[in-house]
Amino acid sequence: MINKSRGFTLIEVMLVVVILSILAAIAVPRLTASADIAREKADITTGREVKAALDRFQIEKGLYPRIGEISTSNGEVTGQGFVPEYIKRLDPTITQQITEEVNKGFGIVEMGQEQSFPEPSNLIMIFLTNDGSEAEVRVYNKSLAEILWSSE
Repeated sequence: MINKSRGFTLIEVMLVVVILSILAAIAVPRLTASADIAREKADITTGREVKAALDRFQIEKGLYPRIGEISTSNGEVTGQGFVPEYIKRLDPTITQQITEEVNKGFGIVEMGQEQSFPEPSNLIMIFLTNDGSEAEVRVYNKSLAEILWSSE
């Protein structure tokens, strides 16, 4: 009687490894890109929530917050009468995109004459006028080079 082995040959195993490697080479970049897009969309949603909170503030108080009434430090927004009354919290842990620590979170700057906007310093920027007449929110990509969403 001949004893036949019922295992896989080396060629069959190598063929399976090659096929799995090809599938992984196709799938991994797509999954990474999907994660980046999801992070951007999460930050856009946060930007919309911030603008909605600013609009509620304006409806109830008659004006948007002024520069100095709300401020930022290390990407966290603070302001008596705005946080947590109109939005629970605004700190760097809320922003989702992977970027340098100094760019995470929120920045607040004064909107210039005729709606000129200074260079962004954070992923989500809040632009306010000195007199409380206007407020804009912009969400930037992780390199701060492109506007992903703007409330204007």
